[in-house]
Amino acid sequence: MTDRPAVLTHPALAPVLAFIGDPRKRPRMLAAISGLLIAFAQPPFGFLPGLLGYGLLLYALERDLGKWPKRTAFFMGWVAGFFYFFISCFWVAEAFLVDAETYGWMAPFAATLLPTGIGLFWGLFAVIYTRLAPKGLWRFIFFASLFSIFEILRGTVMSGFPWNPAGSTWKAGSAMSQMAAYVGVYGLGFLTVLAFSAVGVVRRGKGAAGYAPVVFGTCILIGAFAVGQMRLLTTSVRDTGYAIRIVQPAVSQAAKWDKDNFRHLFNLYVGMSKAPPKPGHVAPQLILWPEGALPIMWEDLTAQDTYTLPVMMNLLSENQSLIMGTSRQELTPKGRLVYRNSMLMLRKTGGVTRVEGAYNKFKLVPFGEFTPYQDILNPLGMSALTHFDDSFTPGDRTRPYSFPGVPRVLPLICYEGIFPSLDMTTYRPNDAMRPKWILNISNDAWFGPTTGPVQHLNLASYRAIEEGVPMVRSTPTGISAVIDALGRVVPNTKLGMGEAGYSDVTLPYPAHVTAFAQQRSLIIIFIVSLCLFSVLLERVFLQKNPQPHKKIWF
Repeated sequence: MTDRPAVLTHPALAPVLAFIGDPRKRPRMLAAISGLLIAFAQPPFGFLPGLLGYGLLLYALERDLGKWPKRTAFFMGWVAGFFYFFISCFWVAEAFLVDAETYGWMAPFAATLLPTGIGLFWGLFAVIYTRLAPKGLWRFIFFASLFSIFEILRGTVMSGFPWNPAGSTWKAGSAMSQMAAYVGVYGLGFLTVLAFSAVGVVRRGKGAAGYAPVVFGTCILIGAFAVGQMRLLTTSVRDTGYAIRIVQPAVSQAAKWDKDNFRHLFNLYVGMSKAPPKPGHVAPQLILWPEGALPIMWEDLTAQDTYTLPVMMNLLSENQSLIMGTSRQELTPKGRLVYRNSMLMLRKTGGVTRVEGAYNKFKLVPFGEFTPYQDILNPLGMSALTHFDDSFTPGDRTRPYSFPGVPRVLPLICYEGIFPSLDMTTYRPNDAMRPKWILNISNDAWFGPTTGPVQHLNLASYRAIEEGVPMVRSTPTGISAVIDALGRVVPNTKLGMGEAGYSDVTLPYPAHVTAFAQQRSLIIIFIVSLCLFSVLLERVFLQKNPQPHKKIWF
């Protein structure tokens, strides 16, 4: 028998080796590994074999299925979720380091408490699965449908946080991602979990029948790829000729809020907006500035006796428009002064520049733009990352807008772009109320050169696929781009992270109205129904021929 290497006999490693060698604790370790594998399958890592982590999680939960104490099953699911969301969302700590002197102490708490909280959804999923899972070979269908229900809940409960759902594993614009046009990103997530969790119920020694779930899962992937590839090949993408300029100054968040830099930053925006068109392009009909472009309220920017007011009033050419992100104050009908995170639309006609419309952000970021339970948390030193002594107030629910001189648009500010169906309207073919494009202005400068901006671009691009309309993204530090109705970044439109400049682009045409935009909630109803049916099938129809739960492979 070969002796262990000396390093493995070191006393300090004894607890670790005992944990690994304890068969009772091995499933917990496998649950943690499954969360890590699934996380690294997501962009920008793109390690797609990591999707087998869903099968590994199913296996870990099924060791002595139903015999786990509820707290053990919950802990296993939570551990998997914690590691998944820690890898997916570690970038959130960057936002608290912008003003490290004031908020830096919160960074480690943000990096750990966020995955701790969101991991609760996976923990609850694990408890219900271990209690209700059917014993048949096809129980992975229940696993996938129940998991998808909790993904939907994660994106909905307490304002929701649908960051990196299972469906977004596939890079937007790929063949697999096109399934979102039919079933949405949650439906695509269901198909993904269904296909890859099938490996968790393989039964060795049962012949071909024991591998039937894997064959079924493989067929799902092949079918989804074929459908997606067909959409890519048959959907024509043409330009409307509508000219847009995206301005990206690439000034960090810390530098933006340095008062000494204001004039330089303002001049950057103005200079890029008035610059001549790039070769092969015409003068822009619409100029885009990102969310929170300037570190100043709109009322202060356009106040009398300021040097910025005449510059803003003379920025545009005749019949030219500007859409910019800005903070501003507003009086409610009851006379209350509130702060808004807004998208303002300015247009010059008859030699006069006017504000023609505004959209106020509906989905605000907890602790970023408002403090939940602020009466309790503010005295403890926990406040929103705003530069005024209050939180933002949300606006009305997102809907398409018709601004003068601008194609009908669905406005989304910052992380509103990660929410499927924030506009709940269903559309029919040739519906005049359907938006022609989506505008997503965002301030990804908060997250620095991390995985956050790359993931944000991928997640937002799924809205273009689901709705079948192009998207234009404008950010101060990247990633800005035009995304076509198939979720692909249009060549020569992208401004990467840290890249300063402007991009002259033309707006693509929308594709045909998608199946998802016509039915929206139908896929959710289907997933919930499938979940309930799989339980009833086992409880009602299979009780007459009960089968013992058999150990699975691994």
